[in-house]
Amino acid sequence: MAAPPSPTTLGLSASDTPFIINSATGWVTVSSILDRESVEHYFFGVEARDYGMPPLSATASVTITVMDVNDNRPEFLQKEYYSRLNEDASVGTSVVTVTAVDRDVNSAVTYQITGGNTRNRFAISTAGGAGLLSLALPLDYKQERRYVLTVTASDRTVNEDRPPGSTVVMISATDDDVGENARITYFLEDNIPQFRIDPASGAITLQAELDYEDQMTYTLAITAKDNGIPQKSDTTYVEVNVNDVNDNAPQFLSPRYQGTVSEDAPPFTSVLQISATDRDAHANGRVQYTFQNGEDGDGDFTIEPTSGIVRTVRRLDRESVPFYELTAYAVDRGVPPQRTPVHIQVTVLDVNDNAPVFPADDFEVLVKENSAVGSVVAQITATDPDEGPIVCKMRSVRRRPLVPEPLKEKAHGRNCVCGRTTEGDGVRLS
Repeated sequence: MAAPPSPTTLGLSASDTPFIINSATGWVTVSSILDRESVEHYFFGVEARDYGMPPLSATASVTITVMDVNDNRPEFLQKEYYSRLNEDASVGTSVVTVTAVDRDVNSAVTYQITGGNTRNRFAISTAGGAGLLSLALPLDYKQERRYVLTVTASDRTVNEDRPPGSTVVMISATDDDVGENARITYFLEDNIPQFRIDPASGAITLQAELDYEDQMTYTLAITAKDNGIPQKSDTTYVEVNVNDVNDNAPQFLSPRYQGTVSEDAPPFTSVLQISATDRDAHANGRVQYTFQNGEDGDGDFTIEPTSGIVRTVRRLDRESVPFYELTAYAVDRGVPPQRTPVHIQVTVLDVNDNAPVFPADDFEVLVKENSAVGSVVAQITATDPDEGPIVCKMRSVRRRPLVPEPLKEKAHGRNCVCGRTTEGDGVRLS
C-alpha cells in the first residue's frame, strides 16, 4: 500500500504584495485594497515545502492582473477657464477648450453645459477627449455682458441608485438661422420609460429607477428640430452606461446546511461547503465567508473565506456536544458591505471510545435452590456514554458441578437479566 502524502506548507516569496496564502490549503487571498491605476500586475513566487528529512521544496510563479472598475471621476486640468469675445463674433466661433481626464480604462469623457447658459448662447461638443465650447447664437452686449458657465465632464455612466428626476446629460444643438428658424426642440425617438428629454433645454432626466442587474447600457436616439418651414432636423445617439452600486445582498444556494463529522476526525477535517452568489458586479459581487460573534461552536469550527469550506479546529467529543448549531455569513466587498446569515447544523457521529462501567466491581446474589427455570434472579446495570446497546457476558464460578440447566443472560437495552442457577453458584458479570 502506498504511503500517504507527507504534509506540506506553502508560502509566498514576496512580502510586499497585497496578497497572502493559506499555508495549509494554498488559497491566495487579497490582504489590502487594490488599485489598478497604481499597480495593474503583480508577480510573485509560491514555495511548497515538506517536513521530511531533509525537507524538499518546489516553486511556482504566479501572475495576478487587476481588472478595472469605474472608481475614478473625471478631473479637469484647470478649475476655471477664461475667454473674451467681441459682440459681433460670428456663430460657431470657438470660445475655449476644456479638458478633463479619467484614470479608468476605456473611459470616454463627454462634456455638457449644466449652468449659466442664458438664452442658450453657447454650445459644447466633445472631440478627442476635450470639450470645445463655441458660440451658438449671436451675442447682445445690451442684454448680457458676462457669462459664467458651468461645464460638467462625465464618463457616460450613471449610478443605478440615482433618484428619478436627476439630470443625466444635457444635449445641445446649434442652428445657423435666426429667429423662429433657429429655435430648436428636442425629442426622444424611442419610448424608453427610464428617460425623458426636456424639449426646450435638451436636458435628459431619469423618470424611473435604473437597475444595473437588469440592463447595463441604454442607447438613446435624440432628434433636434428647428421651428422653420419646412422643419429641418438632425439626430444623434447618446449611450448611457449604468454604474453598479451595492444594492444586492449575497444569497445562499440553500436556506440551511447540514453536515456530519466523526468525533475522532483529526483537526481541520472538511465537514461541508456553503456557497452564495451576489448579483452585483465587481467588488460589490465578490463574496467571502466568515463566522462572527462566537457563532462558530465556541471555536470548534473554522470556515475558509473564499471557498466556504467548514472545517473542524480540534477533535470533537460527541458525549459532550452531540450536535452544533452554527451561523455563517456571506459578506460582499461593497461599501458599505452587505451580509447574509445562514444556519448550519453539524451532527457529531459516535465512535466507541468509552468502556461500559458497572456501579460496583462485585455482586452477590442469593437465590432459592428451588427457583423455577427462567426465573429472574438478578438485574445488573452498566452504563456507557457511547451509543448502542451493551452486550452482556457472563461467567460462572462453580463450587460443584452445574446442573443441566445453565445460568443464562439476556440483554435488555443496557440491563442484563440472569436466569436459573442452583445453590452454591456464584455469579459475576463483565
